[in-house]
Amino acid sequence: MKNNAYFKFLTTVLLLTISFLAAAQQNSTNQKLLSQEPYFLKTRLKATDTLFLKDIEVLKTFVALDSVDIELLKPQILYTILIESHVDTIVTYKKLVDAVQAFKQNIGYAKFRKGVLLYKQMATIRVNPENWQNDQALFRKLGFTEADLEDFLSFISKPVHRNLNYKEAYLAYMKEIDSLQ
Repeated sequence: MKNNAYFKFLTTVLLLTISFLAAAQQNSTNQKLLSQEPYFLKTRLKATDTLFLKDIEVLKTFVALDSVDIELLKPQILYTILIESHVDTIVTYKKLVDAVQAFKQNIGYAKFRKGVLLYKQMATIRVNPENWQNDQALFRKLGFTEADLEDFLSFISKPVHRNLNYKEAYLAYMKEIDSLQ
C-alpha cells in the first residue's frame, strides 16, 4: 500500500516536472520566434508568397483574429499598422504582434471593421439601378454626397456594369475617377 502511494506521488511529481519543462521549452521557442524579423519586411512579398504566409501563421499564433480581422493580414495593411505604431527600431514579430494588438484597441480598428463588413455586404449585392433607392444606403455609409450618388447611379446604369456586384462596380468607378485626375 505504501509503495502504491509512493508510486502515485512520484508519478505526479514526474508529470508536473515534464509539464513545467515543456512549458518552459515552448516559452523559449516563442521568445526566439518573436525576436526574428518578419519576412515581408525583408523583401516586398505578395500576399500569396509562402514566406508571407509563414508571417501570417506567426501572427495567428499570437493575436486573436476573427473572420473580419483576416483582412488585416495583407502586406500593405500591416505596413500601415507598423507606420502608425511609430516603430523606430528593427521590427520583429514581437513588435508586429504588439502593433496589431494596439491597432485592435483604437478607433481606427472599429472603422476598419465597419469598412470590411460594408465591402463584404456590397460584394453580395448585384448592381441594380431599379433598386437604387434602397441600395444607395451602402454608398451613403461610404461617405458619398448627393452628387456622388447621382454620378454613381449614372455609372452603374451603363449596360457594361450590369453583371457586377456593388463592390466591383465601386472599385471600377473609383478607378475611372482616378484615371480622370
